[in-house]
Amino acid sequence: MNIQMLQIVLLFLILLSVNRPLLKKIRLIAKRTVVVAIHFLSKLVPKSRNLVVFGGENGQGFRGNTKYLFLEMATNTDLHCVWISKNNKIISYLLRQGFHACKHHSLKGIYYQLRAKLVIHSHSINDDFSKSFLGGAISYNTWHGVGLKKVWGANKNTFTYKVFHDTSMINRFFGSFVVKTNLAKINYMVSTSKRVSTYYPETFLVPKENVLELGQVRNDVFFKETEEDEWIPDWIRNEKIILYMPTHRNFGKLERDINLVFDFQKLNELCDRTGYKFLVKRHMYSSGQVPSIYEHIIDISEVSYDPQLLLKYTDILLTDYSSCYTDFLLLDRPVLFYCYDLELYLQKSNEMYFNYFDVTPGPKVNHFQELLRELEQSMENPDFYKEDRKRVLSIFYSKENQQEVLQKQIDYIYTNILKLKGR
Repeated sequence: MNIQMLQIVLLFLILLSVNRPLLKKIRLIAKRTVVVAIHFLSKLVPKSRNLVVFGGENGQGFRGNTKYLFLEMATNTDLHCVWISKNNKIISYLLRQGFHACKHHSLKGIYYQLRAKLVIHSHSINDDFSKSFLGGAISYNTWHGVGLKKVWGANKNTFTYKVFHDTSMINRFFGSFVVKTNLAKINYMVSTSKRVSTYYPETFLVPKENVLELGQVRNDVFFKETEEDEWIPDWIRNEKIILYMPTHRNFGKLERDINLVFDFQKLNELCDRTGYKFLVKRHMYSSGQVPSIYEHIIDISEVSYDPQLLLKYTDILLTDYSSCYTDFLLLDRPVLFYCYDLELYLQKSNEMYFNYFDVTPGPKVNHFQELLRELEQSMENPDFYKEDRKRVLSIFYSKENQQEVLQKQIDYIYTNILKLKGR
């Protein structure tokens, strides 16, 4: 290297050292280039026709729709089912139970992801796996709820949306390669009703014919008794329960201290008078601490109870914009909406697929005193919004998906995706 070339290189390095935004951008471009390249090469790896990998909960949990599919399909001796996780505790638990499980970036984990014919997951392949290795697979996305909030391709704040709506043709062209790393070779999306299916192609970037109205397997627990019910303690199963389960507000950036939202003293008095327990299951991004001095108010946010089993033993649900209420409608019990920051939420956090007031079948309250009154009315007359609940349920869940759906999904996967003989 001559002196002039060395000077140019040194000058470039100096510019990078003093221009951190530029250096950060170059690193991001380099990282995305590597991801895109590996994702493309993964398509060339031969797939094992009976290998299925599973994941869920952003790689951090073993629950929800994919859990039940995994437990059922793992009993099929014609298949090799492997759970991929980013959490060492989940891996250890499954191995102790006699299942196959691997860390997402371990050598075995990478091998199984590269060779899998089918990946079954609850979020995106980016969240649940190491997406670079899944370019040639078939993706079966069960999703993790049926909600109001616009996400991914329909959300103006996401990278995906910005790429497809960028005014620059060059940015759209190169950005689309990055977006495609969140997709596999063939992609299926599980829906719950015809109405929900109308906005899934735009949201999840799948063809209309690949949107499958097969329901949510995790809700099967509502319709039967299993040993999992015993995971919920007796005091919850036997008490009258109000469950507060809110969503996040722009990943915590718009959160308000919970003590500014509730007067826990008055709430405890109501519970004492009516015989209810008020359980708080906060989002991970929530702010403030729930006081521990009140007998009838219990914060269970740090306990790993399955959300669906909690809903099963809840008498009254209190939420805001969370998708949990659409599942709860299957139980036909009172739900209240504490939407004290609705205007701010819509402006700063998430747009919605629906008019909020059209699809929230219960009292919508903005102030705590109003909340107390509506809670008491729901205790006295749980059927007050019954017809409205039935109407909204039919929007989010078609009649055939208002019951157990595990076997229906298993049959579809075996027959139409894996094409197993004798199925």
